[in-house]
Amino acid sequence: MSKEMEVKRRANGQFKTSGNPKTQFKKGEVANPNGRRGSLADIINSMGDELQDNGKTKREQMIHKAFQMAHNGSISAMHYLSDRGEGKVKEIQEITHKDSLIIE
Repeated sequence: MSKEMEVKRRANGQFKTSGNPKTQFKKGEVANPNGRRGSLADIINSMGDELQDNGKTKREQMIHKAFQMAHNGSISAMHYLSDRGEGKVKEIQEITHKDSLIIE
């Protein structure tokens, strides 16, 4: 192994730092000054808060549409509204192993 390829370690066996601490970030500096770009959830939330001409937000209109669909018999709309309004039902599963019953 050449001298350049050798692994540089401290006396206690830990790796030495690869960068120069004097040139790394100063106090108050950050690695990503612009922050993260808008995630999908942020974009959806900002679009849902937009007001429409009728004075309702897009989110309110979507919920109203889900209620209409549920009223017309859409099972998936009913599940959506009940899961969001009442919370999902806890599922209990019984698992057997050989001859004994295991309850979670």
